Amino acid sequence: MINKILRRRYQIISELHKGGFGRTYLALDLDLPNCPQCVVKQLTPSDPRPQVFQIAKNLFDKEAKILHRLGKHEQIPQLFAYFEEDGQFYLVQEFIEGYDLTKEIYSWNKFLRSRLREYQTVQLLTEILSVLKYVHKQNVIHRDLKPQNIMRRKSDGKIVLIDFGSVKEIKGLTVTNTGHTTTTIVVGTAGYMPMEQAAGQPKFCSDIYAVGIMAIEALTGVNVNLLPKDISTGKIIWKNRVNVSDDLGRVLDKMMLYDWRNRYQTIDEVIGELKNIVKPRLSKKRLGVAFGIAALGIVALGGFASVILPSILSKGVIEAGEGKDVEAMYNRLDALTEARQWRKADRQNWQLMNQIGDRDGDYSYISEEEAKQFSCPDLQRINQIWTQRSNGRFGYTAQLQVIQENGDTMEVFRENVRAWRRFAIAVGWKTGTDKDDNGYLLDKDLKFTMDAPKGHLSTDDENFDLILIRASQCEL
Repeated sequence: MINKILRRRYQIISELHKGGFGRTYLALDLDLPNCPQCVVKQLTPSDPRPQVFQIAKNLFDKEAKILHRLGKHEQIPQLFAYFEEDGQFYLVQEFIEGYDLTKEIYSWNKFLRSRLREYQTVQLLTEILSVLKYVHKQNVIHRDLKPQNIMRRKSDGKIVLIDFGSVKEIKGLTVTNTGHTTTTIVVGTAGYMPMEQAAGQPKFCSDIYAVGIMAIEALTGVNVNLLPKDISTGKIIWKNRVNVSDDLGRVLDKMMLYDWRNRYQTIDEVIGELKNIVKPRLSKKRLGVAFGIAALGIVALGGFASVILPSILSKGVIEAGEGKDVEAMYNRLDALTEARQWRKADRQNWQLMNQIGDRDGDYSYISEEEAKQFSCPDLQRINQIWTQRSNGRFGYTAQLQVIQENGDTMEVFRENVRAWRRFAIAVGWKTGTDKDDNGYLLDKDLKFTMDAPKGHLSTDDENFDLILIRASQCEL
């Protein structure tokens, strides 16, 4: 097919995907200026008999018209053409430059936490559901929602729904022993397909089920087919892997109920529930009370304050929040590390990074541009706290030493993913070898003790490598 020209217009230049339902190609539209790229999907009925072909053609015409109507939404690829040529059916659609959501859900970065935080997941759910709402309003069920079928468009960062399941029925058309034409393929993907869809009776809430599954994958960083199930109920066991609020847990549970009649029936119901899930904040008033108590404790207890204050802090009296005093956050980090409450210190470190970076909470990863903005005095002070309180075992200095001990330079560390993997293995964030991205530990498997490997703490952020690169530019 490469270099073949279809309809004297669409020149195939490469194959993008080959699957059970047909093939997808990248092509050039020779009729337009600059020959823009487009996507050509080829579908062939599995049964070549004439009566099957005619039904396939009728179905193809019907479904192509639906895709043409859906493509009027800016986050669904436009359908440019559909035609039959040499006994095969072709769809020509808009080419979406970007990446599919497997990059965000399974490979968020090179760091150990290859999953999204709760509020990021809520945002992703809302993005997907907002487009899906339009699809359902057109009386269409997608039927094959999964990370591979949702793109993140490069030009504007918006998600785009692709690969609707409807036309895939053409591939499964065949003639039964009694002479009737039927489809032998259930459209959908194992793991994302609820029971009613597997039985050939998809509902609008079948799509809602699939979106719920993707949310679990986003939170856990694990493919749904690798997650265990309760033998008696068939429910996916996932909450033991993440810290998730009761509100979000309840919403996801309802999205994925076994009986479709008990699930959310409309997109509006789900979006309405998600709007009630907000970032936790501590009001300035409560914050002032917390600091007032701490200050009174210092004044009243004098020398005993160093004993009492870490105890108050360790119980979460002072939490991160809007308007928090940075100096107090430094003091809390110092108190927690002095008390060797490493897990809480690790969390406090991340919240402090958000504060000194003037970032909105702790629900999004640090970008490369944000990492460049961290001041050396702040990174030096954070490093000094960790280094002194751990006797040189933790902190940026220890982590940079690990890179050197691995025989890598910072230039290599920046560019070579295997250098990153070597580092992750050495500090105890990954098992296995530096040849693949398997074996990264979850938060619950990290060691928050002094016998953890050198450089094990702090873990900071999803894009920790960017922070470490920035720290290396400062005189630690």
